[in-house]
Amino acid sequence: MKFAGLEMKNPIVIASGPVTATIDQLKEAEKNGAAAVSIKQVMTRQSFRGNLRAYSVPEEVIIFPIDKRLDVEEGLALTRQAKEQTSLVVMVNLSSQEKDIEEYGRLAKRFEDVGADAIEINMCCPNFSLSKRQLGMDITEEDIETGAITGQNPKLAGEIVKVIKDYVKIPVIPKLTPTALDIGAVAEGCVRNGADGLSLVGGPSLAAPPVDIYNGGLPLYPLMDPGAFGAINGSAIRYATFKVTGQVAQRVSVPLVSSGGIDTWEHAIQMMMWGASAVSMCTSIMWRGFEVVDRIRKGMEQFLEAQGYHSYD
Repeated sequence: MKFAGLEMKNPIVIASGPVTATIDQLKEAEKNGAAAVSIKQVMTRQSFRGNLRAYSVPEEVIIFPIDKRLDVEEGLALTRQAKEQTSLVVMVNLSSQEKDIEEYGRLAKRFEDVGADAIEINMCCPNFSLSKRQLGMDITEEDIETGAITGQNPKLAGEIVKVIKDYVKIPVIPKLTPTALDIGAVAEGCVRNGADGLSLVGGPSLAAPPVDIYNGGLPLYPLMDPGAFGAINGSAIRYATFKVTGQVAQRVSVPLVSSGGIDTWEHAIQMMMWGASAVSMCTSIMWRGFEVVDRIRKGMEQFLEAQGYHSYD
């Protein structure tokens, strides 16, 4: 099958996140039948660094207030390794924290030069200045205005796409935030400026975990004392992803890859019937291991055969 001009053996993409940060993880993804991966988010500079902390209820929800991101050199090395050691389609999830919008293009070109198959522009992560805005905190000159902030503005999102398209020949796929006032308008702005496809997710909008009622209301984040809003993912956002997929599919004609709450092959098929051309997963792998990818792939293939479908199209 083809997605945004990319040849893929099936519609399964491993979403950018904690499960796509190392070459060993990417090899496991390929071993279990994934066609493509989007590597862990790459940033030109980081306002803070940290390791993964999360509130997790398997089969329900996971809330991330913080996770490790890749520096540019780490991302380049991982992309190079993935192209040398696997046959996966490799997408690079990236964002620029520089005031010069041209940096998006220069960064994308560096990844194209080491073999990246596509650029996935991060316009969805809320764990930067969007989090501070929703907490009512002041935004300073040093704060990173990226991720979900860029995905709120159809004009800015389109300008970023255009800049990257001027620098690279590989497909450009913006990953949009569901918190935009009109995600359809953002999608249209990206497509008008050359987006080859769109990446959609029902989250991550911001959420808060339960608190320990016997310990002064301390938020239930393991190994993390201060409270913070975090990006919500997992099964809880599946229905929001259905909605976003259907909403955007009505507004644009480019292929869509949708993620958020896909735990079974039935969920994957449902997502495609809502308008996705490909499906993506992360949290289900964190809960169940990469073997879930193989189960979903086999279930989808058996469904197609049993129902008389000749392709995923």
